[in-house]
Amino acid sequence: MTTMTSLPDISVLHDFRPELIAIDLDDTLLAHSGMVPAETVAAIARVKDLGVEVVAATGRSFGTTAPVCAAAGIDSWAVCSNGAMLATLDPDEIVETLAFDPAELLIAIRDRVPEGMYAVEDTDGVFRTNKMFTHSALTEGIREVSFDALLTQPVIRVVVRSDAHMDEGLGHIAAELGLHSVVFGVHDVAWLDIGPQGVSKATMLQRLCDRLGIDPARTMAIGDSMNDAAMLEWAGRGVLMGHAIPEMHRHADVLTTREPGYGVADALNALP
Repeated sequence: MTTMTSLPDISVLHDFRPELIAIDLDDTLLAHSGMVPAETVAAIARVKDLGVEVVAATGRSFGTTAPVCAAAGIDSWAVCSNGAMLATLDPDEIVETLAFDPAELLIAIRDRVPEGMYAVEDTDGVFRTNKMFTHSALTEGIREVSFDALLTQPVIRVVVRSDAHMDEGLGHIAAELGLHSVVFGVHDVAWLDIGPQGVSKATMLQRLCDRLGIDPARTMAIGDSMNDAAMLEWAGRGVLMGHAIPEMHRHADVLTTREPGYGVADALNALP
């Protein structure tokens, strides 16, 4: 990929016409107001009119993804839960999930973080948790159950939170258990988001391209954070939001402007 010091701006997109564009939601498509700017909606409509498939690619659960997509005019496909779920939009339907047995992992983490909050996302997109919590990007219809009830069926995600680890974080737990080999992201210093091993937004986008007969070289992805890194590297053009941390530059090809929502519109409008 392009090095951090030489990442070009969106002007280099003037001669690139993708067949599919994957867009992250939080801090990429959604502005700081929590809304999708009108300029972004118009830019998405423009590229759709050119025949481009526009897809959401997000860490959100499906239930909290669909309303954002509706507001943005994204009405075909959504890659949710950091690549563990593929769904259609209009009608809303879960098409494919990549699940794993969470029991061994949950027990191992609980042994180290006994006071933690544990939640799992089922293959139908519903969350179950041993302690009720609020997180707008994840929770819709969450159900509180016993810890043992979290162990009973395959899931597409495990979420761990521990207020007792706000200072040192949970990174040492991830390292102890070898979770570097599992897709996980730290949203706060005391938050782990763990998915199936080897699964990312990129892997599900590849599966979607296989379904649609699209060459990944003819794709573009727009994102801002570490759970977008594999997707940006996979795409024919990886577009990084201008506010992203410097360490993200090595994963992308192009740098757009800083403001969420508007940076997406700028990148889309740079396409021929």
